[in-house]
Amino acid sequence: MVNRLFSIFILIVGSIFFINSNGFSEKSGVQTFAPSFFPRVIIGLMMILALCLLIKSFLNKDKDSFSLETIKTYISKHFRVLLILFLFLLYVLFLNIVGFLICSIVFLFISTIILRPFQKKYMTTNIILSVAFPVIVLLVFEQVLHIYLP
Repeated sequence: MVNRLFSIFILIVGSIFFINSNGFSEKSGVQTFAPSFFPRVIIGLMMILALCLLIKSFLNKDKDSFSLETIKTYISKHFRVLLILFLFLLYVLFLNIVGFLICSIVFLFISTIILRPFQKKYMTTNIILSVAFPVIVLLVFEQVLHIYLP
């Protein structure tokens, strides 16, 4: 039942994103594809996978119970994934307010702490990766591609 709810949620969110991709600008004379092409491909693949999960959930009848215990088990089993999704939502919400560099550093640092065991020997690597990667991305976008990030 959890897979059904999740796949229906993904289908709804994917539909909203697909419809919103119509607002992207049209392709110019030198572009091969419109700016909406790649997001639509990703959204389409996401929706196809969600549809496969929905069909599979109907074919798999042995675990079709939906209870509070099932939800607790699912959350405890996938706690890190759900936490990263929530963190990503916060990242998207604060991106225009705080800016790319600071949001990315904080997001990557907290993500590495969530995904790796919390030990002192990993902290140096976490800090270096969390600072270096957004700085490199920012420099490439602004200096090489001449695209300014928020």
